[in-house]
Amino acid sequence: MEKRFFKPRPQNARHGRVEPADGADRGPYQAPCRHYPNCIGCPFIDLPYPEQLVRKRALVGAAFGKFPTLQEVSIPEVMPSPRRLGYRARVKLVVRKSGGAIATGLYVPQTHRVMDISSCPVHPRRVNQVLEYLKFRALELGIVPYDERDDSGDLRYVDFRYSFARQEVSVTLISRHPVLPEGEMLARALQRKFSFVTGVILNINENRGNVIWGAVNRMLSGRETLLEQIGGLKLVYPAGVFSQSNPNTAQKLYDHVIELAQLTGKESVLDLYCGVGPISLNLAPGARQVWGIDDNEAGITTAKQNARRNGVGNSRFFAGDAAAMVQELRGQLSSLDLIVVNPPRKGLQAASLAAVLELHASKLIYVSCEPSSLARDLEKLLQGGYHIQSVQPFDMFPQTAEVETVVALQL
Repeated sequence: MEKRFFKPRPQNARHGRVEPADGADRGPYQAPCRHYPNCIGCPFIDLPYPEQLVRKRALVGAAFGKFPTLQEVSIPEVMPSPRRLGYRARVKLVVRKSGGAIATGLYVPQTHRVMDISSCPVHPRRVNQVLEYLKFRALELGIVPYDERDDSGDLRYVDFRYSFARQEVSVTLISRHPVLPEGEMLARALQRKFSFVTGVILNINENRGNVIWGAVNRMLSGRETLLEQIGGLKLVYPAGVFSQSNPNTAQKLYDHVIELAQLTGKESVLDLYCGVGPISLNLAPGARQVWGIDDNEAGITTAKQNARRNGVGNSRFFAGDAAAMVQELRGQLSSLDLIVVNPPRKGLQAASLAAVLELHASKLIYVSCEPSSLARDLEKLLQGGYHIQSVQPFDMFPQTAEVETVVALQL
């Protein structure tokens, strides 16, 4: 295959200026964010969008270039996001007291200080509206933000889900203790103020570590789930389960997976790390049978609900460790035609990768959110007999250095 090289254009880091390709001086590009350059959440926001896509393509190329078997792989241009600002359907923020106010945002690196980003331009406008009022009302009600340094306070994080289809917001408050003082009053106030807030949930995380989510949810007001429509599917998301942060790009990615699968109605498909089932349910109409596996029980319960909601009868979902479930279902998965894997950032665990190779499916589609772990796993898949057919990066997170990549492989 043709070897691609990537050389980013020079950038003046202090002023966020990117030199035009033709050398003309058109003045510095202005980052569309009042938090720049103090916020670390969007390291590419000082770059024009075409340059962001060039940089992301280079990231995939650099990750592949570390492995001899991948150095000749052609990396196409990154598929752009339909929305470049206001795209985040999922927002998780740290809560911390800041002087006499409440800050919600991201930790400043190497500190316990939180950079407040209440008016973030990549958040939907309605999320920013709810967040600003939430901070004001929580302060008024005397709700105390958590401080991990001395294990004091209550409110640790806030999590927002936004439905672009319905323009609704679901709010989850993560508390250090089983009871959040005045939490119900805050929840009712949010729903009175904003008719588009569908529900307020309390998640209880009593551990002192930096894991965000606890195991128990309790409704404070309204309903627990949020409904989003992605393409032809209506997907419900309860608090705590994984959901794509950019549904618009996600639909483009799912359409690409369907195109790569080339299903005829006769195939058996395994969707590993299926979450609440979006890829499984997108592939099901063209398949004979789809099997979904994920280690998150709440996600699998939701996947079954989503299958019923969309009238999909040829999908089955199982909760458990990926490698262990593949072994348990080995007899039923003996004649697979396609495997789709969509693991977390760390990629496939060694046991999961070995289990995938043992299934000998003729087609494999790898959906990745981390180029480095993707490249590492592709090297092992190639050693196991697979060949790369195509690579396509997607911009799931505009303004950031993150890039999603879909790779099609064939035995």
